[in-house]
Amino acid sequence: MLKPLTKYLLICILITNVTGLALAQPKDNSPFSQFGLGDFVDSDMPSSHSMGGLGSVYHDFFEANLENPASLGYLQYTSLQLGFMVKRSSYTRVDEKQTIWNGNTNHFSLNIPIINPLNEALERRESEFSWATSFSLRPFSQIGYNVSIDDEIDSIGTVQSNFRGWGGIYNIGWGNGFKYKNFAAGINLGILRGQQVYESQTYFADISNGYDDIFQSTISYKGFQYRVGLIYEHPLDLHAARGEDDKPSKLLSAGIFVSGQSSFKTKSDVLKVAVNSLTSDVDTAVFVKDDPGEGIMPGAWGFGLMYRHAADFRVGVDYQANKWSLYENEARPYTMMDGWKIAAGGAWIPDANSITSYFKRVEYRAGFYTKMDPRVIDNTQLQETAFTFGAAFPFIVQRNVAWMQFGFDIGKRTGGDQLTDNFVRGNVGFIFNDNAWFIKSKYE
Repeated sequence: MLKPLTKYLLICILITNVTGLALAQPKDNSPFSQFGLGDFVDSDMPSSHSMGGLGSVYHDFFEANLENPASLGYLQYTSLQLGFMVKRSSYTRVDEKQTIWNGNTNHFSLNIPIINPLNEALERRESEFSWATSFSLRPFSQIGYNVSIDDEIDSIGTVQSNFRGWGGIYNIGWGNGFKYKNFAAGINLGILRGQQVYESQTYFADISNGYDDIFQSTISYKGFQYRVGLIYEHPLDLHAARGEDDKPSKLLSAGIFVSGQSSFKTKSDVLKVAVNSLTSDVDTAVFVKDDPGEGIMPGAWGFGLMYRHAADFRVGVDYQANKWSLYENEARPYTMMDGWKIAAGGAWIPDANSITSYFKRVEYRAGFYTKMDPRVIDNTQLQETAFTFGAAFPFIVQRNVAWMQFGFDIGKRTGGDQLTDNFVRGNVGFIFNDNAWFIKSKYE
């Protein structure tokens, strides 16, 4: 029988390969993804996302919050976390309407407490220091669109233009979080890799011997990102808990993260040809291979507060901002604006220790967020607002607790006066826990 470590490694190898293939394929037909680096992917955990998106401060014993690496300091169980999303968008552009379904992998991470709390329990001691590490793969941005436009031009006739794009950028991350007493700190190092393809074709329907124009640009990205985070959890009932020889149950947490500005490199392949469909003649106007370029990926920061009452409920607020006005990209220039996000939400467990009712042990979540996307359409910055809902269902796998998480958003995204997206987005996450890693064996 395979050991737990071997099984986890096999699972990681399989999922990493499948996830890599999934991220490389076009999954969407979003007209918003034509702009900038494409649609930014919400890669936060379904747990915090269903509470509106409390990425700056959320932490838990059973799972890692990769938005703030300091949350790793609170992790007490090895966790394998998988996330998937499906989205139904109703796009409106001027008088045209279209409904699109799409789905993708949201995140994958393996998070391991280096100092295992089970060792402390077996040795009948309690340490005030903890340390956990994390390996993750998350999408950063995604493009996928297919747009056709017909124009009538005097002396030329009907001109049909088709615009297509696909591909994306993803983040391969390694994080570490440390906790001492009530204070936690963490750092996450990430490699940005990916490829995006942009293609346009122009047809002259009323010109019998005309040439059709075809343009294709393939851009490969390679860069580096880092993020540092802090979380402080203050017990509000410490003296009362000590008097009853118990642990505090009323806890107020403050969290902050900062992502530094970094540079990235690109390589571009550019092809522009004119094709005569009658004579099969091809006229190559431009052909460039591996054209180097550089760019700047701006920094971001976030701050949040969360109140937690033992295993009963928790509520919080979160604010995040980014300096996308500093963004530069020689391969595909685009001017962005600074963005921000405000979120609020909470979660509630009716009775975490209930024996008679399974649904009383389920954690129910709800929240709200509004944000300004850094991209600009028709001189107007994109805006998105949504209500979020979700639940976490516990179950037992090989004597360890595991979780199946569901969430959905109902929201609206607007770009200028002519482009609107009314969407419903579903999130599914799985957390598989194991507390048998790094156990010290003793023989007598």
